Amino acid sequence: MRLAPTGIYIEVERGHPGREGIYSGDVSRRFRSRVPTTKKLVVSTYLQYIFIAVGALLLFTFVRQIGGVLLTFLLAGVLAYALNPLIRRLETLGVPRVVAVLGVFLGLTAAVLLAALVLIIPAVGQIQALVRDPTAFADGVAGLVERARELPYVGERVSSIDRERLVELASSNAPSAGQILNGALGFIGGVFGVFGTLLNLLLMLIISIYLLLDRERISRATLRAVPRTVRSQAAGLFRAVEGALVKYLRAQLLLCAIMGVLGWAIVYFTGGRFALLIGLWVGLTEIIPVLGAFLGAIPAVLIPLFMGDFTQALIVAALFLVAQQLEGNVLVPRVMGGTTGVHPLWVLFATLAATALYGIVGAVFAVPIVAIISAAWRYLRETLVFERWGKAPVQVLAGGPDEAREAVPAGEGQRSPAETEDPR
Repeated sequence: MRLAPTGIYIEVERGHPGREGIYSGDVSRRFRSRVPTTKKLVVSTYLQYIFIAVGALLLFTFVRQIGGVLLTFLLAGVLAYALNPLIRRLETLGVPRVVAVLGVFLGLTAAVLLAALVLIIPAVGQIQALVRDPTAFADGVAGLVERARELPYVGERVSSIDRERLVELASSNAPSAGQILNGALGFIGGVFGVFGTLLNLLLMLIISIYLLLDRERISRATLRAVPRTVRSQAAGLFRAVEGALVKYLRAQLLLCAIMGVLGWAIVYFTGGRFALLIGLWVGLTEIIPVLGAFLGAIPAVLIPLFMGDFTQALIVAALFLVAQQLEGNVLVPRVMGGTTGVHPLWVLFATLAATALYGIVGAVFAVPIVAIISAAWRYLRETLVFERWGKAPVQVLAGGPDEAREAVPAGEGQRSPAETEDPR
């Protein structure tokens, strides 16, 4: 071993004089000629742009082909992100992470089974009662026509309708509506299959458990794949995106629960039917931003309207209108807050665009994607500095404008202290 003038340890291999292995730091000019150099290929900026564009196109095509698999992994990641704060809280209390993950998932399974017993089974019964009650439906349609005849301007339009013929038509078609619904449900069940659905749910749970158990190792492996020079910035970007997604999930679940309970209360306390079913529907449609409140109110108003209770339909419509104003002006600003960081008009645009492209799935995932993009943009805006395009600026020396010269790019025309020292 010997010490180079710059303080770098260099080891000479036995039997091969002149071949040195460099351990750290830089090499002085004296020993630079002894270090074997490797020629590297430089990829121009234009080729990099072409590679990025082609890679993005191939990635988009690949994602479209595996949409179902990607959706399963995406839902598993969302579930893992939603449960991770609770698991962290248990870890701070001294519970091992494995025990915390298994305990949380056992509790989640028990909660789902309890919800199925308390909510879903009665809701299914209400659906069957709604489909298999043609007499009430026919009477309701007839009553609606009679009330419409009493209204100004509207009565002239519906006076020519034969009430008995309408009742007969509604009675004869009501069972067929149930048959159509049963056929549609059978078709959906035949396409997707109960076994496939259960398998996807089980796979989603397994993936989310794996993500939670090996979260630290997956994070380290992901960061190791990032170049060392930008590793700290990438870690900060991941934290910013994770924080935005977790805040959105918490706020969205709370908002769905509040609106579901509010929808149930409106129908139940006004004496309406299928209150539990409508409450579940209102809470479910609240996932869709902006449009969910209107979609949730539609069956709550139509059911009493077609049952012939015009007054109750008006009362329910008025109460849902108040609930929508409460949601838009009080609940969403306070619960959702600044989770997305963008104007509501952009949220509406993203929702409509995603719905046009991917249907209901796009509408559900539009806002979390907007929240992720917004968090990433806010972080990158404070981190990245974009180099100006065009010619390098002119550097004016102290001697005056006559001695101005073009600025030399960093690393060109400059010599390090090791190069300027006497090689002797």
